[in-house]
Parts: sequence; structure tokens; C-alpha cells
Amino acid sequence: MKRLVPLLAGVVAMFSPALMAASLDASDCHSPSSELDKLICHSPSSELDKLICHDAELVVLNKQLSGVYQQALTQSMVSEADVMKETQKNWLATRHLCLKHSDPQRCLVDSYRTRLQSLKEINATVLPPLATYSFSDLREARFKGIEDIGTAIKLQHGLWAGEPYQPGGTVMPQVILLDDIKAVGPLTPNNHKMAAVLLNYSPGGTGQFLYLAVVDKQSGHLNNIATAFVGDRFRVKDLKIVNKKIILDVIQPGKNDPACCPGDVVRHIWHLNKQNELIEEPRLNKVVRLTPDILSNTQWQLESWRYGDPVSADSDISLRYVNGRFMGNIACNQYTVTVKSKAQPGFIDVLENHVSVTEKQCANPLAAEQQQRYLEQLGGVSQFTYFAGKLALSYRVNGQFGVMIYSQVPLIKAK
Repeated sequence: MKRLVPLLAGVVAMFSPALMAASLDASDCHSPSSELDKLICHSPSSELDKLICHDAELVVLNKQLSGVYQQALTQSMVSEADVMKETQKNWLATRHLCLKHSDPQRCLVDSYRTRLQSLKEINATVLPPLATYSFSDLREARFKGIEDIGTAIKLQHGLWAGEPYQPGGTVMPQVILLDDIKAVGPLTPNNHKMAAVLLNYSPGGTGQFLYLAVVDKQSGHLNNIATAFVGDRFRVKDLKIVNKKIILDVIQPGKNDPACCPGDVVRHIWHLNKQNELIEEPRLNKVVRLTPDILSNTQWQLESWRYGDPVSADSDISLRYVNGRFMGNIACNQYTVTVKSKAQPGFIDVLENHVSVTEKQCANPLAAEQQQRYLEQLGGVSQFTYFAGKLALSYRVNGQFGVMIYSQVPLIKAK
């Protein structure tokens, strides 16, 4: 996987060409892995190679151009990268014509400087502005390390979509940044803070592949320095950085679980090594099954009645699980309802005939309507799980299915 090469602008001004050339031999000048050599059709011992590798100024320019070109390539989207490669091939062909010039060395210097300036201008437009670890910036970042894609991708509003598998088709690979869940903290001995985020890769079939990505802020720009595959159809419970380690709690398929309904609650832990690789540590925690008990000691606030239908800003609907009961507030009133766990992980019965609600007159004029709707949907709940760190309760009311979404809030004990 290609790595981002730092911009080398200003090298000529900072270092003497003679000193730079003295530290490089001909093999350094044109290594087989160089992007320039991949795109030119001659042997490393050609006349052009010799001319470049035995001239101090051209050695510096060659190294500088290779770095800036690689950065432009890595920072570009797939379609832009294809154009970039084509223009590089054209430049390489033009560079070769310098051998026929009356002054080949001067011709090559001019050719390199012109191409270098062009690539710097491209980088200036491609690189994002100074960034933070906010979701608004992360949604526009570039990521790499998704094996099937094989190249860096550029998110736009948190989404990347590839070309359709069939011309004119609608099935295409997609990558989505999981919004509202990230961890920021130090992962290296120098305590420099980085961000850990999650990407969902959908190749177009039934698979939903979860990836963990580490983003570092370098020179004010976001750089995805490490990416690791987590699993297929995992539900994210929590993500955090503790003691320079990334801790990811997920709900994942157990041995006999159907693909739709994972039931193992598992903790995965990674550390970042000196080579900027994510190393998963051996699992020490015991795997437990998904039951309502896992909701104990947490408190949740209703965020949406169903996908795309958020609760109003003045709503105050909360939920806790305590000893076989859901309880919480609906505006100024408190409710309690009995919950019965089923054998299949994540499946429950909410017993409507075991509901108790206080009868205060709330100041919110919509409180009564919200209370009726909420208790009706809560009574139709048959399954719970997690999604991007949020609690999801699936319900059925009057033949219609929906999912209530809750965000976690600081625990406040019921009065």
C-alpha cells in the first residue's frame, strides 16, 4: 500500500546539490520501486539515467519530483489519479527528448522545474485546508487500506462511491464514515493526539465490512496513517482510546448466529507500532451474549422516532434498563415497563400490560402526544442492538416497522 510522501518543496534552497548528490549513488537515484521508473520504458543503465544520476542538480530535482508526484497521486481521487498518471507518462516521454537537445543537462533541468511547479500547483488545490479532528473535516478526508479498492479514496460528505460494476448500473462499491463515533487520544510515546474512526465498506453485495482507521494531523492536514479490517456485519457498541490503545466494543456474529442478527459482545484492542501498523492484541475478555443486562449502568436519550424522523429539540425522553425493566422520563412524567428477554440474543418482549406512568401536567403542550406515541412504539419493540455507538430499538406498530435511535448521555439515577 502506498504511503503519503511529504512535500519536499524548498529542498534545493535548504541543501547544497553537491552534498545531496554525495549521499546518493546511482542505485538510489533510480530504484526499481520508484514511481518514475514504473512509468518509463528504459533500463536503469540507459544514457538518460546516467545523465541524471551523475549530475548533482538533477539528482535533487529527480528526488524532489518523485516525492511531490507521489503526494499528488495519493491525494487524488481514483479518476484524478488516472489523469495524473497519463500526464506523467507524457512528461516522461518529453523528458527523454532532451537527449537530442544541444544542451541535454540544461534541457532536463528546465523540464524538471516546469513539471515540479505544475505538480506543486496541483497539490495546492488538492490538499484540504488546515484541518481538525471534527466530523466535518473527517468527512472530507482521504483514506487508504481497504483491500478490495487498493488505492486511496477521497470522501465527500462522509461518502465515497466507485464506478458501477456494470455500465449504467446502480450497484457500486461504497465507503461511509460512521458518523458520531470517534476516539481522540495519544497512541504513541510522545503523547501526540490522533483520531480513531470507523469506515463501513460495502462492495455492492450483502457484505458490510467494518474498518478501523487512524488519522494523524500532520502539518495541519489529516493523514490516514493506518487502517485495519475489523469484520463483516459488526455492530459498533463503543470506541475509545485508553492507555495508548484503541478499544472497540462490537456485537459480532457468534458461531451459530444468522447473518442478520449477531449476538456476541466482543472487545477488540489494537496498538500502533513504530511502523504505523495497527496490531490487534490477543483477546483476554470473555465473550458474552447480547442480553438486556448489557444496558445496565447506562442512560439513553431518544434521538429519533425512526430513521429520518428526529424528535423535537424540546423533547425529553430517556431510557434506562434496571432489573428487567425499562424506565425513564417522558417530559415531566416517569414511566416503567417490564422487559422479558428471549432466547435469541438481542430479542426481547416489552410487556405493554406492565406499564406504569405518572400523570403530571407537563408544561410542554406536545408532551401528551409524545407520551402516547412513545409508549406505543416502546410496547412494539422486539429487538435491540447497537449502531455506531447508539442504541437501536426495533419495533412494529400497526403493521409498520421502525427503529428508535438513542444516544448515550451521562447516567442520572432515577428519582
